[in-house]
Amino acid sequence: MVERYRRSRGKQRLLGNHQKCWVWGRNTVCEILSADRWIPLELRLAESLPDTEIETAVTRARCHAVKLHRSPNSELHSLCHSHEHQGYVAKMPPYPWLGDEHLSELLKNVSGAGLFVVCDRIQDPYNFGAMIRSGDALGVDAFVVGASHQTGVTSLVTRCSAGAVAHAKLINVQDLSGAVSCLRRQDIRVIGTTRDGSQSLHAADFRGPTALVVGNEGVGIDPSLLAQCDSLVHIPQSGHVGSLNASVASGILMYEAARQQATGGQHQHGNPA
Repeated sequence: MVERYRRSRGKQRLLGNHQKCWVWGRNTVCEILSADRWIPLELRLAESLPDTEIETAVTRARCHAVKLHRSPNSELHSLCHSHEHQGYVAKMPPYPWLGDEHLSELLKNVSGAGLFVVCDRIQDPYNFGAMIRSGDALGVDAFVVGASHQTGVTSLVTRCSAGAVAHAKLINVQDLSGAVSCLRRQDIRVIGTTRDGSQSLHAADFRGPTALVVGNEGVGIDPSLLAQCDSLVHIPQSGHVGSLNASVASGILMYEAARQQATGGQHQHGNPA
């Protein structure tokens, strides 16, 4: 179950338990600090970091009144159980999801055509984090995420996104089918992404406001969501493996949608397979 975070003056709430509340890596931690949205509870920097890096991190931490410690590498290894922290470790509260009430407001303020990704029970944290990273790079306006049978924003998801979760608009909804209905009422075309989709990516038109529905890694898109899709798109393949994983497939689709919306160009002609 995805959990929403609200600040309180009581006992500090954490991203998972004490062992799972730490995120690490230079890019990930620096993106979190620069985003001014998901504020760390504590920042640990390796004593061995160059002075210029420490000064930059200290300045950002002070802006948010984040508690900061200089620590030996061995202590950072112990906290995150990894040698890949690059001297940056942050203790995080639960992720500040946007709720159902934010969806309608967001739709009113989207500039340009609008591009959304609907995540239907994405359970692999590597997939979810990579999808968010791609979406941030390609200008996705928001991810609409169901509250059940869906991985939340964990330390692993955060690191797989390279900190993009701190910038992305992630909307956690109790009723994913209802959220898709809301998108459709705003004249947003809903396109499902399935291996058996009747329309090839080469023939798809993403130029108008678009929501891409990405289904569960094992069973695909739920029938209640499939019924609401205006079209079903597949990615032509010529290799031996029957399908792409969710993050790769969604990245290809997001790129093509963003390309068409940015250029206003026609869809590409190619192999209609």
